[in-house]
Amino acid sequence: MKIHMNKKLKFFIVGILGGFAYPPFNLYFPVFSVVCLSLFLSYMLYLIDVSKSAKTAFWRMFWLTEISYLISFSWIMKPFFFLPENLIIILLVAPIGLFLLTALLTLFIEFSGIITFKVSEGKRYFTFALSLTFFEWVRSWIFTGLPWNQFSLVWSGIPVFMQTLSLVGSFGLTFLTIFVLSFPYLIYKKSWKSKTGVFVIITFVFMLIFGLVRINKYQESKYSDFKVRLIDPQVPQYLINNKNMVDKYINLAHRDGWQDVDLFVFSETSSPFDLTNNGYYEMLYSNINNEKSSLIVGFNRYDNFDEFGQNYDVYNSLAILDKNGIKHVYDKHHLVPFGEYIPFKKLLPFKKFTEGTKDFSEGSEKKSINHFSLKLLPLICYEIIFSELSVPEDVDVIVNISNDAWFGDLGKSQHLEIAKFRAVEEGVPIIRVANFGYKDLGPSVISALGYIENGKIVVGKDDMTGIVKDFVLPLRIERTLFSKTGNLLFLIFCFCGFFFVFNFYQVFDFNKKNK
Repeated sequence: MKIHMNKKLKFFIVGILGGFAYPPFNLYFPVFSVVCLSLFLSYMLYLIDVSKSAKTAFWRMFWLTEISYLISFSWIMKPFFFLPENLIIILLVAPIGLFLLTALLTLFIEFSGIITFKVSEGKRYFTFALSLTFFEWVRSWIFTGLPWNQFSLVWSGIPVFMQTLSLVGSFGLTFLTIFVLSFPYLIYKKSWKSKTGVFVIITFVFMLIFGLVRINKYQESKYSDFKVRLIDPQVPQYLINNKNMVDKYINLAHRDGWQDVDLFVFSETSSPFDLTNNGYYEMLYSNINNEKSSLIVGFNRYDNFDEFGQNYDVYNSLAILDKNGIKHVYDKHHLVPFGEYIPFKKLLPFKKFTEGTKDFSEGSEKKSINHFSLKLLPLICYEIIFSELSVPEDVDVIVNISNDAWFGDLGKSQHLEIAKFRAVEEGVPIIRVANFGYKDLGPSVISALGYIENGKIVVGKDDMTGIVKDFVLPLRIERTLFSKTGNLLFLIFCFCGFFFVFNFYQVFDFNKKNK
């Protein structure tokens, strides 16, 4: 691929701008991030347009996307520093790990570039948006999936455009985002007045009006009388399994006003002991409750021991306790590759980032839990990033506990913003508690419109670090179209779109280009 020096500089700058489309940048400069993504997508389409072969289009899209991903996914390097290895080795391995993972993720972009290249010029704009979105969907499930930082996440700082999620979900919004924000390409081609240009403008106006109408309809949020206290203990990763941290959790929970709380929520792995196999600590955590309250706590659960106690299963779990002990247990179903288990373990000589050499076991399918006056859907950490949660119609709230001490600020903010998407998609509020969450938003309640609620920060007499917030739980709103249909409509749309824009055999010819 030959690019003149001034073109190389332009290429590099646009790649960098693409990295600024994601949180936390779009939270502080939302319009700037939208412009960055618009230029990035338009330039990508331009590069496909001027390529002389599918191979050239492939590599141009690879390097452009790789530059942006190295910025937006740079937080992935931090978990490497928790490995018990020599620091020099880690400093070498971390950048390599970042490059290899982002290179793998960009492949889904490159495949869409080949498809876009193969169609006629008149169909290229639509095919670009369609194929990019389709392969984002493939990325969400293949090899257990990593649907992190979809293009639609650029709207997380502009709630009015997030509301479209309630209709079409994150993949539908990704298509609309690419379709709308690639508009500068049409201006460059002097075809913005064409039918395609008119459709782009109509789509943008629809997204804006729909968002305004939906926010106006539900902006007067209705609240229950249910009081929740969320605790971000700010425990460093190296102390996460220290038994002395139990006293810290108790003291944080029992700050002023704890007798009026209905639900206490701790973060992921907030108990250093398996509560189901340790009666003393089950009692200790149960005693955090007042007479009417319950506690949600994360811990590692051990089960299915053999007769010698050497082989067993370990689960990343969540328990709900009242004064009398454990009432419900949920085991994490969707595990993190390399963090909680090593895929293709016999072939890959890697260690997982979490302590111990044993992989976590997969829990049963996620399920809602009836507890007291609430029906809640528990999700642990990574599980919140997946769209189409299939939330039952009568669920009152989604509870997501996490340990974000692994991440840098980029990863923490992106994790939080992705959770906002799930709230809008399902029309259900989310309680989210993360150890070392993004800034002071580790303990957060997200409304069904994707807004982070204003909680009351509880200041105690002790000088322990940790963030404690009290909230009154907002009510869910009426069931959304997406919660009823999931990604079915999106997949039907993709099938119909691909059927009409090209002949499938063209994809495998890397030299022929339609005129």
